[in-house]
Amino acid sequence: MILHAIRRSLRAKFALGFFLPLIALLGLSSYFQFARHEEAHREALLLLASQTTQAVENSLRNEMLNRNLEGLQHTIDAISEGEAIDAIAILDPAGRVAMAPGRENVGQILDNGDPTCQPCHRLPPEERPNSVIVDLPGEGRVFRSMNPIENRPECHACHEPTQSLNGLLLIDLAMTSVDDPLAIDLREHVLWPALTIALVMLMTVLFVSRFVIRPVQTIRETVGQFGLGQADVETPVRSPDEIGRLAESINAMTHRIHAEEQENLNLSDQLQAQAEARRQLLLRLTTAQEEERRRVARDLHDDLGQDLAGAAMQLEVIAQEEPGASPKAKRALERARVLIADATDRIYGVILSLRPAGLDDLGLAPAIRAHAERLFEDTGVQIEIDADGLTERLPSEMETAIFRIFQEGLSNVHRHGRARQIRLHMRLTGGIFEGEIIDDGVGFDVQSLAQTPPGVEMRGLGLLGMQERVSPWGGEVQIASVPGQGTRLTVRIPLPESSDGR
Repeated sequence: MILHAIRRSLRAKFALGFFLPLIALLGLSSYFQFARHEEAHREALLLLASQTTQAVENSLRNEMLNRNLEGLQHTIDAISEGEAIDAIAILDPAGRVAMAPGRENVGQILDNGDPTCQPCHRLPPEERPNSVIVDLPGEGRVFRSMNPIENRPECHACHEPTQSLNGLLLIDLAMTSVDDPLAIDLREHVLWPALTIALVMLMTVLFVSRFVIRPVQTIRETVGQFGLGQADVETPVRSPDEIGRLAESINAMTHRIHAEEQENLNLSDQLQAQAEARRQLLLRLTTAQEEERRRVARDLHDDLGQDLAGAAMQLEVIAQEEPGASPKAKRALERARVLIADATDRIYGVILSLRPAGLDDLGLAPAIRAHAERLFEDTGVQIEIDADGLTERLPSEMETAIFRIFQEGLSNVHRHGRARQIRLHMRLTGGIFEGEIIDDGVGFDVQSLAQTPPGVEMRGLGLLGMQERVSPWGGEVQIASVPGQGTRLTVRIPLPESSDGR
């Protein structure tokens, strides 16, 4: 949890990165300074102990040389009353207490195995120091000095000349005078740096929070608002430093992006307006084209159709009025009548192609059925039409566009598909017209529609024309085909929401 909070907080990272090295440096500095002071106090104490021991030894030596045991005892008692003296004793060579303040423990042999004696007696005799710091249970630390009393010539009157030592002068100096200043010194070296670090940390955190963290948080909030779509936000610039320049750069970026978004919105509106104008133009062109087809079909039916019918009637009248005509004339009349009949059939085929009569009267499905049956008449192709899902009439322009798409698709199957079976599906599903032409013909490579070599008729134009016919309503036309596996043409057109069917 703490690590996660540190990872998410720039203030915590800065504090740790700045203060951990500072604490480490101050801690090491305090430690080494305290160690130096302790060593200096110890050296001073060693010098004091040496001087004290020398003074005590000189005082005692005079009494020893005079063989004044009472004076010697009085001197030891007087020395033990000093505040710096914690203990004093004279030991004989066997380690027995020969003299002590108040004759306490006189005659007792000190145990070298005592823990307080181990700092010296655990070492070989040649390595034992003359002074050592000892922790006495319940009394604290003392500075113990052990000065041997040499057997000088003036001492031979009482001591055997063969002895090198007459005894040992043991003095324990209390270290309270040293430990107390050291403790105070330690507190000062720890407390004051700690207070200094705390104050520096507080001031630094306040400074960094005011001039670094808060501007960065403001920038973060601005960028967050910008990321949520508020393109008109602006970061306040409070200083000319790096953070201020960063804020200026972000403001310039947001202004540029906002201007580009506004320009894109304007372009989008223009494109939508152009698309709507194009849709309306395409719808008008399609309507005008269908009106022109209807007019041409009507003119062909009313003019050329009637003329051909009249010519056929005139040939019939001629044949009836000239029953004795020569066989050659009769054959000529018959050929003319057949040619006129064929021309009439072709003219009516063209009329039906221009505008199927049943589309306006009967509806989309019957018109497509009639066109498919007429187109594949006498070809042996089986046609299956499923229009049960088409339960209502569509807008007239939409029905015309769908009929033309099916007309183009069936024409492509007739010319190129070599199919034996064709299935047509038409249905309304969720307000969307769906139509399909599925054949089992030779199929083709759909990608080749966009890669037609120069000079070859572009078959892809038919698909483009179909897509253009449904674009006014937002529809789509898709072709799926694999060579040798037939073709599927799919039409999807959403119905207008307020359509009344015609």
